[in-house]
Amino acid sequence: MEEVLVVKTEKLLPFIQGRIGLITEGREELLRLLIAEHSFLPRPEAEQDPGYRQIIPYVLLCRGEKVFATRRLNKGGEARLHGKVSVGIGGHINPVDETDREKVLLRGLERELHEEVELESPGPLTPRGVINDDSNSVGSVHLGLCFTMETAGEVRVRETEKLTGGWMTLPELRAEWDNMETWTQIALEGIFGEKTGW
Repeated sequence: MEEVLVVKTEKLLPFIQGRIGLITEGREELLRLLIAEHSFLPRPEAEQDPGYRQIIPYVLLCRGEKVFATRRLNKGGEARLHGKVSVGIGGHINPVDETDREKVLLRGLERELHEEVELESPGPLTPRGVINDDSNSVGSVHLGLCFTMETAGEVRVRETEKLTGGWMTLPELRAEWDNMETWTQIALEGIFGEKTGW
């Protein structure tokens, strides 16, 4: 059974309580907390227990004015997200990623990126903040670590049975607003909001 990295929700409350959106304050302190306080739980248990948050790396791949977007097909693992558009590449962190406790978040991020997409020329990661959304059943048990990566080359979806993907402009993404996962809406507003008038 898959085990996933979690942190007790009560430990996170000073950073997230009463806040929905992309949280940029206290980012370094929060990362230290995640490294120090994380543990692993069986995924079915974690999915049903809001006493824990599953920590999910969430990377937006950017190329100039375009963002790589995916649509989840019905064979994807999270039924609550089938058919939704996402700009975040990432997923659960597992015990296999903890070869070094200090680097577990980065190793999980790198593994998920490699599993989901083929990157021709990966660029540096830029931390953007933490995505929190307790307004729905998915968000209430997850917390997103949001990054952007500027990449000049092509990107191809590896898990073609679960995802389709391609580059989209910000206006094209705006047209898909009602079909998006809430985390995608939060990330786009938080990162590009002033630029697009969202």
